[in-house]
Amino acid sequence: MAKRPAEVFGFLTSDSSPEALAARARYWCPFVDERCNKQSRLIAYPMGVCSVEYNGEAIAVCPRRFLQQKRVFENIADRYFGTRNDLILFSEVGLPTIGTFDYVMVKHRPLSSEIEDFIAIEFQTGQTTGTGKLVQALQDVIKGEDISDRTYAFGMNTYDVWKRSFTQILNKGVVMEAWSKKIFWVVQAQLFQYLVNRYHLTNMDTSLAHSTVFALYDLQVQGNQLYLRAREVRSVSVDSLFKAFRTNPAIPAREQFEKLLRAKLQAKLGFTLGNVPS
Repeated sequence: MAKRPAEVFGFLTSDSSPEALAARARYWCPFVDERCNKQSRLIAYPMGVCSVEYNGEAIAVCPRRFLQQKRVFENIADRYFGTRNDLILFSEVGLPTIGTFDYVMVKHRPLSSEIEDFIAIEFQTGQTTGTGKLVQALQDVIKGEDISDRTYAFGMNTYDVWKRSFTQILNKGVVMEAWSKKIFWVVQAQLFQYLVNRYHLTNMDTSLAHSTVFALYDLQVQGNQLYLRAREVRSVSVDSLFKAFRTNPAIPAREQFEKLLRAKLQAKLGFTLGNVPS
């Protein structure tokens, strides 16, 4: 299937409207109404690919893509708090020894700084490989070329996304469970399904029963734009996460690793511990 950018600087690559052309000319992110902040060493201007078309689906590759019309925050507020009143959202809130939360949503008493409740919110998007090809695609779009019948040789490194994130999910989940609070991981349904399959996650609830909550979304075409659509939630306990991580079925056989070592030994058979090159 074709692989190419789905959106650049907030608009579909097929969009040639004055608004889309202006965003490309200014390197503008409409989701935050400021200049795009993504960088690549391959170009002197921002790397403005918001989402990619991959295996027939649109996958967000920039966290700011989830800020469209603040829909994610409204969905979570409605679902958890049941209201949008007396809520304040803080970004990049640090927690010593644990890390930084992308966002913390605080429910306070009316006209008061007294906290009634709070939740943490994290964004998890896809990650590409072969980024040079994606940069070439971006350059083609900016030059005004039609890429609707082209494909570019980049990939999706979904395994690396979850490999790096699983520890954070565990660490932050432990904290929120100890505090009897919730942490929402906003992620597209396709990426979440990879996590479930990769680690054989089980014992998930379709409600907010547990502290770690995955809020699942789709990117769907409506008219000439892509819009975020909330699907459902899946919550899971830290115990279930630890069990999945500990009993990871993807652990390779020891024999496979020893076979690799034997091949290396045969290649280096002329060396001993006394004359191993430094």
